[in-house]
Amino acid sequence: MTRRLAPFLLLALLASTIAFPGSAFARADRTTYRPDAWIKLCGLSTGCTINPLPHPWRGNDVYNRTGVHQKVAVRLDNGEGVRFWLTLQNDGATGDTFVVKGCAGNRYFEVNAVLVGLYKRPDWRARNITKGFKAGTAEFTFPASTEGKKVNLTLNIVSSDAAVGVSYRCPISLYSTSDPTAKDKVVATMSGY
Repeated sequence: MTRRLAPFLLLALLASTIAFPGSAFARADRTTYRPDAWIKLCGLSTGCTINPLPHPWRGNDVYNRTGVHQKVAVRLDNGEGVRFWLTLQNDGATGDTFVVKGCAGNRYFEVNAVLVGLYKRPDWRARNITKGFKAGTAEFTFPASTEGKKVNLTLNIVSSDAAVGVSYRCPISLYSTSDPTAKDKVVATMSGY
């Protein structure tokens, strides 16, 4: 009797996986495409004087679309700048191209430079991707996760003199071009005083 039921049990398992896409079987397929973004506070003004600790990286091996457990917050004086470091990597099983969609800034907090690489100070030789970052068109190609390539970015934001008492949230999304539903998000939050 058990051998007769085996095909029906298998069909029932497959049907439940299709009906409930959040099941373990459906999740296993998503690891084929898995962008991973990390964020770290580098420092205020010119230079990253508070690097490395007590400001650790946030978001390594954390995958979500909300930025939960992948946030960095900082208070800064009006007119001061802040630098964040971002790391992008492919934790998926196959090679992929990822698109970065960052924040555009506002009149209180200007995104004035996004550079490829980790920089403590401005560097005119660095590859500048500010326009692509703001527009969501900055792309990076990665091999499969086993090959370990990472892309580092420096995000520089300057507050205006009128930013006293104003907060700004800068979400940065990383998503797969092979599977646009595979996303990861980190968040930088600034508050002026």
